[in-house]
Amino acid sequence: MPYDPARDALKGFAASLSSPARQLVRITPADGADLATYAKALWVFVPEDVAGGVATIRITPVAGGDADTVDLHALPGLQPLPPCQVRRVWATGTTTGLSIYALTDR
Repeated sequence: MPYDPARDALKGFAASLSSPARQLVRITPADGADLATYAKALWVFVPEDVAGGVATIRITPVAGGDADTVDLHALPGLQPLPPCQVRRVWATGTTTGLSIYALTDR
């Protein structure tokens, strides 16, 4: 069944950083490639068997330069990462085997 704008009571309301995301997309980390749509936030699922018990997610914030990275850490389970708009999730430096989700409004 396709999207039905008649059933979307929030269509036309201005999106904000604190409003619920209108789109959730699973992403694959990639070096040197920005996300198709910058994320307003990321969520990550870290499996229980991650080596060392802590996963690393390497990102570039929206306002960062191409070489600017920040390493975020997450414990096992499903959780939001710190609130930060993200334009890139790097393969290098990101723990393998994670499920990473980008929240967007488009």
